[in-house]
Amino acid sequence: MVVRPVVIQTENLPQECSDWLAERCDLHVCPADSLRFKELLPIAAGLAIRTYTIVDKKMLELAPKLKVVGRAGVGVDNIDLDACKERGVIVVHTPEANSESVVEFVMTSMLSALRKMTAITTALSQAEWDAIRTSSVTQREFSETTLGIVGFGRVGSRLGKVARAMGFRVIYNDLLNIPNSDGCEQVSLESLLEESDVVSIHVDGRKENHHFCNLEMFQQLKQDVVFMNSSRGFVVDAFALTDFLTRNQCAYAILDVHEPEPITTEYPLLHLPNATLYPHIACKTKTATTNMGWVVKDIVEVLQGNTPAFSVPMPE
Repeated sequence: MVVRPVVIQTENLPQECSDWLAERCDLHVCPADSLRFKELLPIAAGLAIRTYTIVDKKMLELAPKLKVVGRAGVGVDNIDLDACKERGVIVVHTPEANSESVVEFVMTSMLSALRKMTAITTALSQAEWDAIRTSSVTQREFSETTLGIVGFGRVGSRLGKVARAMGFRVIYNDLLNIPNSDGCEQVSLESLLEESDVVSIHVDGRKENHHFCNLEMFQQLKQDVVFMNSSRGFVVDAFALTDFLTRNQCAYAILDVHEPEPITTEYPLLHLPNATLYPHIACKTKTATTNMGWVVKDIVEVLQGNTPAFSVPMPE
């Protein structure tokens, strides 16, 4: 009798992905804070996780048979890569799964902020009709608007291409020297912050990016900027952003990721009139969710001794 490897799934995956994994492994679905998880961890060969399971050194010490951690998503900042490397644990993820979904979220929320419209819900007098039309005048068309993208990887570059097709001027900044493409122009971070009418953050989850968006950065922005973050919550100093938005009532922030998640009553941005907060939904299309769930294929590849399609590079 062939003994199938034990794999623990700690967060929800599309049912078809879980079923596929269960056909090939001894799959157990239980949250990381459950007693069942603690009982299974010493014999687990694989973990299937998403955003809110923390794989740290302490957990890995309790999992001597662990061979692979599969993150259904892009970022792996909830996984201690140094500890995984030390124990020979391979980490796999789905870097291409949700790029289109995130770009759609950014474009949808950005366009709504730039072109505000008032819908009619009742009969109006001529004066009321005229007042609504007058108040609906938008100051800039898209072709007169500069979008600055910080981080020009899979999502950032795709966002730039889409925005350029709609007529925006697009400038970007990245750690790498990326040739100008699709009409987008690479500039210094200082120039981007000073020139952009909209700033969209798409940096990765490296530790150095903690509070990358800080008081110094916000002081360089236009007073009526639209600031957007759909990368990682810890990238933004929420208190510094709150101070900026309080001082600049014409500025506006759209945030999909936060620190912490879920947000608490102490979260400073919670009740600001010029900040819109979303509960980490940029990746929430059915297609993207399914694409992320198929990380299970790389989990099985590792357990079968094969090379996975998308392994995370380990620290040097």
